[in-house]
Amino acid sequence: MKAVYIGIVLFFVFASCKKGKNNPEACNGDTRREVKLLTDAAAPAIDTTIVVTTVTALGELDVPDVKSETERQDIEKKIYLVRAEVDKVKKEPDGDWHIRLKEGDNYLITECPNPDCKYAEGSSYVNTYKQIKAFIEANDLEGKTVTITGVGFVDID
Repeated sequence: MKAVYIGIVLFFVFASCKKGKNNPEACNGDTRREVKLLTDAAAPAIDTTIVVTTVTALGELDVPDVKSETERQDIEKKIYLVRAEVDKVKKEPDGDWHIRLKEGDNYLITECPNPDCKYAEGSSYVNTYKQIKAFIEANDLEGKTVTITGVGFVDID
């Protein structure tokens, strides 16, 4: 099964940062956090034209390797719209919500950052994260087809 390491920010974010994954104190991880939360200097350069795509097409993109200090990449300067079936919904130890979308044997992990983290408070999208968190907690999404729109994010994993 092919994993797609591109994510969705704004509406959902893809990224479970390595160091935050098993550390509730990390709160949204501690690598590439500014890129993930749209608080980095390059965030205003995001093209607001929505790219309608599929899980499979995203899996065919050339995804760069990134390290914790890597600045926002070109692939992370686009807004993507994906419609797919929800395979799994999971709240991570750092408070982020992951929604795994599937299309055949391919999958995409989307994420909503934890809006209760002090780091999220600095994002102009914190209220969006709160709305998404409430929506996820109020709905049984597994097995349903959803449309998710957001900014790409490349995980260090």
